[in-house]
Amino acid sequence: MSIVERDKTIRQEIIELLKLRPVTPLEISGLLGVSEKEVSEHLNHAIASASRKYKVEITPAACKACGFIFKERKKTKRPSRCPMCKEERIEDASYFINTKPGKK
Repeated sequence: MSIVERDKTIRQEIIELLKLRPVTPLEISGLLGVSEKEVSEHLNHAIASASRKYKVEITPAACKACGFIFKERKKTKRPSRCPMCKEERIEDASYFINTKPGKK
């Protein structure tokens, strides 16, 4: 748990970050000073809230060894290993909220 004083909730801060540029859960964790596990829990809710008003763009996680794309994955937590080659070097998914009008 973070001891940082906040004027917004963690979910509101995540939404604001996602509006700026594509970010991974690891980047969000570092920027907000909370654990990756906590980010994953809040990110699901932040995406659901934001998708009511904006288009949420998700670049799925991918295996760095064989290139397998986790396009069917709904969880925001990082996959532990590739189902194809069993490699553990996985590139995180990234999330972005497109706030441009007419993009819903």
